[in-house]
Amino acid sequence: MKTSAKTNQKPVIKKKRFRHKKLIAAGVVLLAAAGAGAVIVPKILASRAAATRITTYNVEEITYGNVSATVSGSGTLTPVTSKTLTASCEGKVESVNFTVGDEVAEDEVIAVITGDNGDEEITAPCDGILTELPIKAGDKVARGGSVAMVMGKDGFTMGIAVDELNISSIAMDQEVSFTIDAVDGDYTGTVTEISYNGSSGNGSTAFQITASVDYIEGVYPGMSASAEIVTEDSGDGLIVPVEAVETSGDENYIRLAPDGAESGDVYEEGEINSGDLKKVTVETGMSDGSYIMIESDELEEGDLIVITRITSAATGSEEESENGMEGFPGGMEGLPGGGERDFSDFDFENFDPGQFPGGGGSFPGMSE
Repeated sequence: MKTSAKTNQKPVIKKKRFRHKKLIAAGVVLLAAAGAGAVIVPKILASRAAATRITTYNVEEITYGNVSATVSGSGTLTPVTSKTLTASCEGKVESVNFTVGDEVAEDEVIAVITGDNGDEEITAPCDGILTELPIKAGDKVARGGSVAMVMGKDGFTMGIAVDELNISSIAMDQEVSFTIDAVDGDYTGTVTEISYNGSSGNGSTAFQITASVDYIEGVYPGMSASAEIVTEDSGDGLIVPVEAVETSGDENYIRLAPDGAESGDVYEEGEINSGDLKKVTVETGMSDGSYIMIESDELEEGDLIVITRITSAATGSEEESENGMEGFPGGMEGLPGGGERDFSDFDFENFDPGQFPGGGGSFPGMSE
């Protein structure tokens, strides 16, 4: 929005000043348009992209299984028991009886340190694995200095953040399935702790729970793991991908595959008419977002069904505008001086703004 301020000072040559402003403005417009055109015109693209809808009909089998609702999380494993052993007095390491990674039994002597008060035996506090041993024979150690660390073989724990919408479905001693990145296999643990003090962020609140799992050979502190807790299970029954179920009013149904179809077949649009396929009404049950339980006396495991999948893809091309800047006859070549924008011969003094493109005329000295 333009604003103006009034003043009591009278212009000396009112008409001449007004005319110069008008001429200067016209010149600026032309120069700006010409300069901008030199940069913009080569870049102007006419987008002719359009979204194309692609429909395919996939043939799959009805399978027998179950679906479940789960809470999952990932983190790092922490030993249930881990103790750092220290020297009670200053001294010299006389002997070291183990190396890192060795198993030690409770009360076994890990190292001997000789000080002013005689020998001090550093012993294992429990059955476990020696995870740190920063000393060797002949080293000097200070009072309170670290000598070894022993990890107990009583298992690992991992913290899991649970959303406020799911925390009510978690209970103490609930079964937890563990997978560990560095170790093959699936392992089972339990929920051993639930925090009722939530932590808020991004518009929701999460609650921390702790899951524990028994000691696993080859697992070290800090290894990455994932955990999953099943909070609801459908039981076994017929299941299909959720896209297979169509709805019309209160009725849910699936479409059977045409005669001669095999599992894995994919029909393109036009190869079959989905309206000709037999529809079977089904009762639907629990879903995990990918699969859904169905019930029908007409269906059994292995029956072939058709799943309609619709995708879209952008098609078309982008072309450079042929006429350069629209509104200038002949594009940039139509400006005075052509593409070089030479205004030396242009009559700014007698320029009529009505001749500006869009006003129906052409610039003086321009030919269409």
